[in-house]
Amino acid sequence: MIKKIKYKIIKNKYFWISIFFFIWMFFFDSNSFMLHYRFQNSIREMTYNRYFLKKQIFLEGSKLKKLNTDPLYLEKLAREKFYMKKKDEDLFIVSRKNKKNKLTS
Repeated sequence: MIKKIKYKIIKNKYFWISIFFFIWMFFFDSNSFMLHYRFQNSIREMTYNRYFLKKQIFLEGSKLKKLNTDPLYLEKLAREKFYMKKKDEDLFIVSRKNKKNKLTS
């Protein structure tokens, strides 16, 4: 009895048409589910990037405001980033190199 039901389902043309339709919609159509999934992931990533960049713009704006108003911060930045010095000063740059300990046998 069960074999007859399975045989009828397999012989049914509407069954095969619906299977073909679902496979087509899932993989091959221009509006496929896979394409929608990729678009949703890219939208999520872009919104994350938007929030990150807005935060960075705010931080850079605050640094710029501080540079325009605070001469001590400007001097500190010039000394640290650009290695500037006053006329009566000497500048010593100490750099650290990462040395790996090599075992000799």
